[in-house]
Amino acid sequence: MKYNLIKIILLAFTLLITVQAKAADFGFKPSNVYSIWLNINQVFLQYQSHSNLNLQAQNQIFAIKSERFTDKQPRDVYRQVEDVKKMLESAFGLPEISHQPAWVDHYKTLQYQQVEEQIHPSSVFILSSQLLRALVDQYIQATQSRLPVSQFYSEVEVIDKTPSDVFAQVDLLKRRLAHYIQLKSIQAQLGQGG
Repeated sequence: MKYNLIKIILLAFTLLITVQAKAADFGFKPSNVYSIWLNINQVFLQYQSHSNLNLQAQNQIFAIKSERFTDKQPRDVYRQVEDVKKMLESAFGLPEISHQPAWVDHYKTLQYQQVEEQIHPSSVFILSSQLLRALVDQYIQATQSRLPVSQFYSEVEVIDKTPSDVFAQVDLLKRRLAHYIQLKSIQAQLGQGG
């Protein structure tokens, strides 16, 4: 009886570990995550063309270029994506952006809290896909649904990218977004003063 109970507990523990390992990693690589961040940066730049920022302000945002980083890990990228998520929510007055799209919930694959040691490129990809969706929604509103959005969901063929390369793309949007927020604030102050 005791032996069977121990076997059941070990089997349950093994299944739990196996499910969590599969849950944390869908097999996405940094190159896949890099590709989605190229799309995120592209939709943000296209959004600028339809925002109420003046041309000079838009050009300042377009002029911000990526920087080079080294020795970044998926957990570093995930933290940076979290920062961008909060900035997007604040800048656009969005409700909290979900960490998991509906398909993840549907397949019940990420039903536990991420811990930093289990952050994989797949974790970053899934959260990034939610940010892409939120930005595309803003673009649709800005263009009043007149322009296609399929170009923002294209898979750009990139190879051999590292977490540091992805971090650079996330950092690029973070700096562009911070500048956008600053310019919007200045524009609002000038509008109120004039």
